[in-house]
Amino acid sequence: MIERKMEEEQFINSITFEEFLNGEVLILQCMGLSYFNRVFSNSEEIEKWWEKIIPFCGILIVCLSTYLELIRVIRVIDVDFTHAIDILSAMSSGMLCTFKAIRCWTHRKELFDFLRQLKTLWDSADSNKYISEDILNIVIYARSFRNYLTIIVIALAVSYAIPAYTVLGSHLIFHRDEYFFNFSMIMFPVTYPFTINSYSIYFSCLLFEQLVELLAIPYWLCGEVLFVQLTTHVGAQCTILVNRLRGINKDGSGSDNHENHRQLADIISIHHKLYLHYCWLQRFFNPILFFVTLVNGANLCFSLYRVDGEINERNWDILLSKVLYLVAVLGQTFLFCKHADVLTEKLDEISYAAYHCDWTHCDKTFKTMMLMIIKRAQNGYRFTTYGIITLDVMEFTKIVNAAMSYFAILRSFG
Repeated sequence: MIERKMEEEQFINSITFEEFLNGEVLILQCMGLSYFNRVFSNSEEIEKWWEKIIPFCGILIVCLSTYLELIRVIRVIDVDFTHAIDILSAMSSGMLCTFKAIRCWTHRKELFDFLRQLKTLWDSADSNKYISEDILNIVIYARSFRNYLTIIVIALAVSYAIPAYTVLGSHLIFHRDEYFFNFSMIMFPVTYPFTINSYSIYFSCLLFEQLVELLAIPYWLCGEVLFVQLTTHVGAQCTILVNRLRGINKDGSGSDNHENHRQLADIISIHHKLYLHYCWLQRFFNPILFFVTLVNGANLCFSLYRVDGEINERNWDILLSKVLYLVAVLGQTFLFCKHADVLTEKLDEISYAAYHCDWTHCDKTFKTMMLMIIKRAQNGYRFTTYGIITLDVMEFTKIVNAAMSYFAILRSFG
């Protein structure tokens, strides 16, 4: 038993806070926010002028791609409605990625400070031996989930470019001497304001689209992985607080009042900080979550329409890609709803832990302090987007049901 406890402590002490969020810092750096490599150091936050411009240039490039897709939709919607729906799905995903990048760029200083505050809370809990193996497993799960999600997004991005590179590679290897080449085989469904009639123009367009694809990977990831990691770490701090509340006055005798008062005062202070962190998370992710629910609701409708069309036409080779895209949209929506729901449950646990703590034999000061925690914790925190949409598992089912209803209307129209 003693050896197991020693191994547990050694395991906990061997992992630093930086190791949990190094992937998120790398993603933010890939977006152009290079100064985030100093977020966990003691160096002063100084953003150089070029660090402000690079993310903006990347956002403009992706916005240009979205604009070219919009031109394509306008031109083909009267001719091929199904193809227009397909382009709208890709365009809406691109718009959502761009919006997440804009949010992180415009609020980078707040995000920088928030990450540092989380590190301070974690280091304080670690130094006081409040982090258990169960809590560590929760944050390790979030890190592993981040890694798997990154691999999936990179694989989806690579698969998106495979058709164009397959045709180009086949031509260069097997048909090098042939003059004819299909210059219309590009990566994205866009319409350029010029004619692609030479290799130089074609490779320039392909290079532009490849750059957009590379930028889309961190833009796609920044919202999801930050939401998962930040909600998980705030939830872990709530669990630490619950464990500390359960550990106060274990014998129920109310002895050592001074020590109990000190611990409870520290808990109240941290609980207030967690409440502020929760409010900040809502403010930061409000626009992202609002657009995710709206855009993904439309995307689910469009994806179902495309999957239904491919099944009716028996295009089994194209069907797989459409089904994968549908699953990706469903997974993204469920990810936000589920982790928001988990954080809400973690916050609710604080009020139950405070109420069930054995404080009835303590003095009046202790009871008053405990009632302060219970009163604050009973406010009923709910992760909402602008107070309109409550993010939880039930909301996910509502989004899916709404998408199915609009799909039925779109199918009858088509």
